[in-house]
Amino acid sequence: MANRGVKKPKFREDFGVFVCEHVLNDNAKVLQVTRDLEGDWQFTCGDDAADETSDLHLVAVGGLMQRDLSLSDAVILEPGQGIERAATYKDWESFTLEE
Repeated sequence: MANRGVKKPKFREDFGVFVCEHVLNDNAKVLQVTRDLEGDWQFTCGDDAADETSDLHLVAVGGLMQRDLSLSDAVILEPGQGIERAATYKDWESFTLEE
């Protein structure tokens, strides 16, 4: 029987992630995704100053991926890792969170 390849990991559409107010209320583009050291996911606009003072909201990742399929690239992040980009047409750059 032919091997059809390795199944790529993906988010369940109802998987809960945290978003900043800008992504939730202003439809801002997600420019940064982090998986913190506890394993929680944050999908934010990348404005660090605004995100520090903003409340985070729990949403289903499926709605975010409908707006931007490239967010599915984040599924491989391990705790303590993140990806970011300057704009939605730019490539993702990876980084490691500081403890």
